[in-house]
Amino acid sequence: MTVLASVSLATFLVAGLAATQFRSQPLPPSNRLARDEALRKSVNQLEDQNRVLKARVQTQQADVKAGEDESARRSSAAQEVKAQLDEQKTFAGLTALHGPGLTVLLHDGTDPNSSVDHSLGWTIHYQDLQDIVNVLWASGAEAIAVNGQRIVPSTAFHYAGVNILVNDASRLSGPYTVIALGDPPALANGVGNPDQLAELKSRNRIYGLGLSWLRSTRLSVAAYDATFLVKYAQPIS
Repeated sequence: MTVLASVSLATFLVAGLAATQFRSQPLPPSNRLARDEALRKSVNQLEDQNRVLKARVQTQQADVKAGEDESARRSSAAQEVKAQLDEQKTFAGLTALHGPGLTVLLHDGTDPNSSVDHSLGWTIHYQDLQDIVNVLWASGAEAIAVNGQRIVPSTAFHYAGVNILVNDASRLSGPYTVIALGDPPALANGVGNPDQLAELKSRNRIYGLGLSWLRSTRLSVAAYDATFLVKYAQPIS
């Protein structure tokens, strides 16, 4: 505000000086061309001075902004807010992650070609992926991806023809690779627990449906790249 007030005062003083100059050196009424030329030169001079002053104001504003940015960067409060934001982005799946974990592999089994078997039990259903993801979450998984698609709290699985729709955008087809980051023994124990995924494991024995898992010391999951669909929530104005 001080800088802008200074610019306004300077412009006013320059304009007043020009007006005084015209009054002290009047031109003959008959010499209109000379009067117009003198006025044009004075206006040009004022515009040039205005441009210089504006440039100074812009420079000072940029200096102030740079100082504010530097102060915010060094502020412990700003650093704490940034850390909290980064943590929330990680929880929301917006950050790519890597670490130890478990890889679960699934693929369709063998069609028995039986006229009395209409269960399609030899194929991987979207419910199977849901069940595996839920078991992994319950076993301490910190991040999960299915065929490269990051799974977040709002993720839903649906049928999309012969494919499976994930995150309301990506169509997945078998075979399926589920990657979970976390403690490998805990994740493996969760998937291998006889009380978990019992129906899927039964189909594995009957139809040869593929279900296996492998511990790893280093795995990676990509960041969530779909949209967060909010149907009913509205921001507070």
